[in-house]
Amino acid sequence: MKPVYLTYYQRTAFSRAHPKKAGVDAFENWPADRLMAQLINHSLAETGISPERIDDLSLGCALAVKEQWSFGGRYPLMQSRLGDQAATRMIDQQCGSSLAALRFGMMSIGCGATEIALAGGFEHMTRIPMGPALFKEGVLGVPALPDDNGKTYDMAVALNMGLTAEQLAAAAGISREQMDAFACRSHQRAYAAQQAGFFNDEIVPMNVAGLEPFALDACIRPDTRPEALATLSPAFSDSGNITAGNSSPLSSGASLAMMMSEAAVNDSGAIPLARVLACVDRGTKPEMMGQGVVPAVKRLLAQTHLTVDDIDLWEINEAFSVVPLYAREALGIDDKKLNMHGGALALGHPLGATGVRLAGTLARSLQLTRGRYGIAAACIGGGQGIALLIERV
Repeated sequence: MKPVYLTYYQRTAFSRAHPKKAGVDAFENWPADRLMAQLINHSLAETGISPERIDDLSLGCALAVKEQWSFGGRYPLMQSRLGDQAATRMIDQQCGSSLAALRFGMMSIGCGATEIALAGGFEHMTRIPMGPALFKEGVLGVPALPDDNGKTYDMAVALNMGLTAEQLAAAAGISREQMDAFACRSHQRAYAAQQAGFFNDEIVPMNVAGLEPFALDACIRPDTRPEALATLSPAFSDSGNITAGNSSPLSSGASLAMMMSEAAVNDSGAIPLARVLACVDRGTKPEMMGQGVVPAVKRLLAQTHLTVDDIDLWEINEAFSVVPLYAREALGIDDKKLNMHGGALALGHPLGATGVRLAGTLARSLQLTRGRYGIAAACIGGGQGIALLIERV
């Protein structure tokens, strides 16, 4: 495969979403495709790349229905300065959607089909909420399994991400106290990074009508303490340990990255953030969705002949505290290398946008620490995991 370079990454700040109280969402009146169009325009302005030079745009979205249906990725292109020549597509791989979009761009450049590709993702969890409402409206289909498939799935659990987290915590022996402590860690690290200005260079301020430009992640709570989290009731099961405090908050936002071939880098004078080396996904039991990171990472390391100790930094999505905790223990990851600037428990988790956020923040963190290798990974609803390997240039 030809070398592929990550040359640009930015995102919106992540807002607090609430389907029943739309006013709490800074992006209340901003459809997700409009956010993406703004990011596309900003990428062209920042890099100086002509709109006609972009060969490809891949977009991830977990709930690509209603206004988030993008006509195969064309709607964001139509609203932006991007030239009509760019091929587009929408990818649904749930929480791994924009990492899958990055992978498509990587493969397209790696095989020589394209020279410059954009990959991103978006989710508006106020305007297009996840959950029972979309099933009731008939917008989402209800999975049906043939009677004679020879498999047994607990679909009542598999379709409820909180219950899958409960299953994983119970099976792995991860306690409520451990999960709450990890949530506090996430908020503290994210707040420290925010105060130090780390996120400033990756967030594009959005001029939300009637407000100051929205440029700070809205869900970070620096005063989060284990004692306070311990008072929260279980969110998904009366006898469970998964609460709103150790789950990622609902949020809205978008993220975008640019990748180039070696020839395009040399021609444009771009300064790469990282080289994109490999991306692997792997399936697991749907009702144990949160463990999907582990088989994906194991396969990625085996294919690239690396070990856990070779990896300098990790960004593992904090859909729930139990996900990175399980991966940390199962893989033997040094805690100091894991989510050094916090994660989705504090920053938010706009489903389709998260993958590129993980990869972009990882690349910037490797630049900061002068590490060599980093892995960005996420579990995926339905029973999958995805993992991306990058190398600092």
